[in-house]
Amino acid sequence: MLHDLLAYSAFSFFALFPVLNPPAMSPIFLDMTSALADDDRHRLAGLIGKNTFLLLFAVLVAGGWLLKVFGISVPVIRVAGGLLLFNTAWRMLNSEDRFSRAEQDELKARMTDRAFFPMTMPVTAGPGSIAVALTLVPPGSLLAPATWLHFAGTACGIGLAALSVFLFYRYSENLLRRLGRAGAQTISKISAFILLAIGVQIVWDGLRGLLAAGLR
Repeated sequence: MLHDLLAYSAFSFFALFPVLNPPAMSPIFLDMTSALADDDRHRLAGLIGKNTFLLLFAVLVAGGWLLKVFGISVPVIRVAGGLLLFNTAWRMLNSEDRFSRAEQDELKARMTDRAFFPMTMPVTAGPGSIAVALTLVPPGSLLAPATWLHFAGTACGIGLAALSVFLFYRYSENLLRRLGRAGAQTISKISAFILLAIGVQIVWDGLRGLLAAGLR
């Protein structure tokens, strides 16, 4: 039982971590919060980590039910989320700002009031991570012990992924400042390319699921 719990936790963490991508998002977070004092930035990092967990946990709890209500399949969610990830990564690779200067100034002026939107959703936990969380919804009957074990392990993995967001946002600022703007931009471009590849992979997984369902 413990082995299964650890396996589900590890799988969920490694599924979400590349999509949340806190190493790549840390420079963006630091730039957007440059007008804040260090203590306020650290507190905001904690709020974003907590909100990331609550958001993805809510998706895990309600995701399967909502998919059934709207008649949406998981492969469709994968294709849609992958396309959104691809678009975001493509914009980052082509040096387009995720936010305009006016939006960044507004965020800096009202940062503590916007810990959830937009700092958590969609900046940190965007459509891609939500799509991944939906794919982690445990299959099987809610009355089966194995389903609850799967659910508990997945929830732990989500918690670890949210904790990694907090740790990178909170403690990577010294390293990023030492790297300078050029170093931070290099990391951002490499991370954007990885995100682009992840988006393509998610789309491909969704298409394979749709094709497999169509051949049945």
